[in-house]
Amino acid sequence: MNHPAPQSNSEELSNWAALSAMGALDDAEQQQVAKYSAEELAPEIAGFEDAASAIPYSVPAIPMSPNLKDRLFQRIDATTLKASELYQLMSTPIDELIELSTQVEWQDLKGPGKFKHAVYQTNTLHRELAFFVKSDQEGLFPKHHHAAGEEILVLAGDLVVDDQVYQRGDRIISAADTIHQPSTRNGCLLFCMASMDNQFVS
Repeated sequence: MNHPAPQSNSEELSNWAALSAMGALDDAEQQQVAKYSAEELAPEIAGFEDAASAIPYSVPAIPMSPNLKDRLFQRIDATTLKASELYQLMSTPIDELIELSTQVEWQDLKGPGKFKHAVYQTNTLHRELAFFVKSDQEGLFPKHHHAAGEEILVLAGDLVVDDQVYQRGDRIISAADTIHQPSTRNGCLLFCMASMDNQFVS
């Protein structure tokens, strides 16, 4: 918005000082104000800037709606419950997990072996996910780094970790900031809990 050039009367200069303090002038208009700033407008502009900066502190605080507060706490509770349920999945009977594995959408897992994986549940708040991994034949898993702890439950077949062979019902727990590359001799079906921030290692 263009404003008429400032005139040499006190009321007009005061208006321009207020516009300048609020940042309402374009570059050309601000240059015109600069002609007067050093002599007449500088003190007035400074006063308006002080007043403008105090405005946010003069507005009364608006209390949070009780309804909004309740909804926020429900959302937090739901997230916490989901995280708790994610951990409880590892206590699910093996046969139930095997049945669940028939209902998920499988995708190829990149890496040296012919593995498939399927994400079952995630918890973005804690950056965790529960997922299935399977292979119908011998193979080597992708080498990966654990951003946090990892837990694997063998549902069927075998899993070899550090030359130790694990079979149905066995659990393998890996600590955070470790690297491993398991394998399977005859194929396997696994249920895993791991960090969403795990990374494959070349």
